[in-house]
Amino acid sequence: MSNVVTDWIKAFLVLLLLPPALVSAHHGRGEFFRGQMHEIEGEVVAVLWRNPHVMITVQSEGPDGTEALWQLEGSDAGTLARRGLTGEHIKVGDFVRAVGRKSDRREQWLATAHVLLPNGTEMIFGRDEPRWVGDYIGGDQGSETMLVRNSVEPDGIFRVWIRDTGGTPYDVLELPPLTPEAISAYESYDPLRDDPVLDCVIPGMPRVMTVVGSRPIEFRRQGDDILLHSENFNLTRIIHMTREGNASEESVSPLGYSQGRWDGNTLTVKTTRVSWHLFDLPPLIGIPQSQDIEIIERFVLNEDEDKLVYDFWANDPVNFTVPIEKENFMTWGWQPGEALRTDNCIDYVDVP
Repeated sequence: MSNVVTDWIKAFLVLLLLPPALVSAHHGRGEFFRGQMHEIEGEVVAVLWRNPHVMITVQSEGPDGTEALWQLEGSDAGTLARRGLTGEHIKVGDFVRAVGRKSDRREQWLATAHVLLPNGTEMIFGRDEPRWVGDYIGGDQGSETMLVRNSVEPDGIFRVWIRDTGGTPYDVLELPPLTPEAISAYESYDPLRDDPVLDCVIPGMPRVMTVVGSRPIEFRRQGDDILLHSENFNLTRIIHMTREGNASEESVSPLGYSQGRWDGNTLTVKTTRVSWHLFDLPPLIGIPQSQDIEIIERFVLNEDEDKLVYDFWANDPVNFTVPIEKENFMTWGWQPGEALRTDNCIDYVDVP
C-alpha cells in the first residue's frame, strides 16, 4: 500500500474517532443538499471503488499554492456500474477535473457529479447532462456489465423493480416521536463514526428496504412463499404466505420474520422478531430499535403494472411514543431488461 493511501486512511480513521461536537450527527446525504457546486483539479492519489460508497482522493493546489486533499464521494459501486462506470475508468496518477456539491459538514469533501479524465472522457456519476463537450460515460446511459441473473418476464409483482427517481422523496417527520432515552441516543448517533456498515456489518430491517438508493429488488416465488431479493447487500427475505402459528416462537434475526397476505394487487407484509438494533427511515437515521419492533410494508401494484408504491409503518413500544409511518415513501418502477448486480461491501480499512 502506498504511503499516500496509508496516510489518507489514517486521516479517515481520525475523522471517524472525532466526537459528535466536531462531526455533527445525521450526515446521510443531507450534508450535500445545501452545498454549492464546486470544481477542483488535481492528481488522483487514491481510488476506493467499493460499497457502501465509492471514494476518490484528489490532491489539488489552491489559489495560494497550498496543497489539499479532496475526497470525492460517489454512490455505491453497483449503482455506478448500472450507469456504466467502474473503477477501471479512473486510475491513481490521473490528472482530473472534478465537479460536485460541497459538503456543509466536512472540509474538502464533494458529492461527485462529474469527473473529466486525462483522455477527455467525462464520467457522469448521477443523471445530469454532460458538463463538458466530448465523449462521456455514465449519466442515464445503461450498462450490461456485472449482471448476476437475467431479469424475469413481467408477472404481476414477480419481477425486478428499481426505485423511480421521479417518485416520492425521502421526507418524513424531522422531529420523531421518541421517548426521552431514544431521543438522546438519536441525537448522539454519528453515522460517520457509529454506522456499522462502515465496517461492512450487514444491516437488517428496515434499513435494507428504506436506505436502498438506486439498488433494485426482485420478487420471486418459492412454492407458496415469496422471496424478496435486494441488491442492497445481496440479501434475500422470505415472506411466509401460508405458514400458520405464533410468530413470537420464531428465532430473532436481523431481517426478522415476515408474514404476507394479498389484497388484490397489494402485498402487505408484517415483520417482527427483528434483532437489528437501528431504525433508519431517511432522514431519520440511527434511532435505537428494540426486538419489540413491528414493521408493516405495503407494496401496491398500479393498474398498468409498471409501478410499485411502497408504504411503510412501524412501531417500537420501547423507543417510539407513537408509530412512525410514511405512505408513498417511495415508488419502484419496472424497466424491461433490468437485472440485479453484485453488491459486495469492502470497508474503509481493509483495502489492498
